[in-house]
Amino acid sequence: MSLLALVHVAAALVTPLLPGNAITFPDAQHGWAAGSGGIVATRDGVTWSVQSHTPVGALAAVDATHAWALGGEGFVLRTTNGRTWQTLGAPHLVRVQFVDRVHGFGLYRDGVVVRSADAGRSWPKVRTPGPMQTECFAGLHTGWVARGGSVWTTRDGGTTWARRRLLKDRQGYPLPDLGCRGGDVWVLFHGGVAAGSEGYVVFRSRDAGRTWRAVLANLDPNFATRVPRIGPGYSGPFSALGDGRAIFVGICGPCGRQPTDTFARTVDGGRMWTRATPFNGVWVDAISFIDSRVGFALTTSPRGRPRTGLIWETRDGGRRWRRLHASRLVASG
Repeated sequence: MSLLALVHVAAALVTPLLPGNAITFPDAQHGWAAGSGGIVATRDGVTWSVQSHTPVGALAAVDATHAWALGGEGFVLRTTNGRTWQTLGAPHLVRVQFVDRVHGFGLYRDGVVVRSADAGRSWPKVRTPGPMQTECFAGLHTGWVARGGSVWTTRDGGTTWARRRLLKDRQGYPLPDLGCRGGDVWVLFHGGVAAGSEGYVVFRSRDAGRTWRAVLANLDPNFATRVPRIGPGYSGPFSALGDGRAIFVGICGPCGRQPTDTFARTVDGGRMWTRATPFNGVWVDAISFIDSRVGFALTTSPRGRPRTGLIWETRDGGRRWRRLHASRLVASG
């Protein structure tokens, strides 16, 4: 989730909102980026083309030809050839993911978790213990939802849920954000922002939610002295990559040329972290990593009008980045 979206969520406290822009790469050659001006795409990792002028705030892809987008007006868009997009309907989702070409999961604006078994045409509800603020499914049967400081796990597609309270709920916080792949699940709990920084705690489970461990924290009295932080300032987007691998972004608003962006990478479930601060003067709005080394980032400069979105590629886990494309269509708002 982008920092802009985080600020909106913090203000709303409960209702999830659609992120401002997005990027997704199912492999190193094929990818999409989107924002308030539409969707741009590459089919060779080098050249880019405009595929839609519909405002989009979220993307999901399972391969080089099958992807989905959430329009700013609540529409779901889908491509089945990697080139053209079809509007499927307006269920007002704020989060979407697909585990294969047919089956997907999502979250309504009112916190209702939904699923699709027809590639996004219809979205019946999944029964959960009340409204949720985030969801992530690793497959048809295993998934997680979260609200406040609690995470629920299902292993039967949502028929039954097991709750694990990881943090106490206090005055509308924390605000959870889930990421998962395989048996790995990560949850970033946003604890509120003040004075150019943010309180947060990151937990991870490597056994599909049976046991949890805190691995990152900032400005939290119970965990900040026991585990490291991502970097100075705020938490940013993250990618869960499976097999103990994950990438987290930290954004320091007052640092450098305002801001700087730190990438924290782990390959052992958060026991050890390596860090790099490759960006200075841009916001990292969204990331999409293929593995622990190859990844893509969507950034926006905080200065200038009109603002421009920049798409970048790394081959070394976030230390060095190469600019691939610039487009005003995919800049954050």
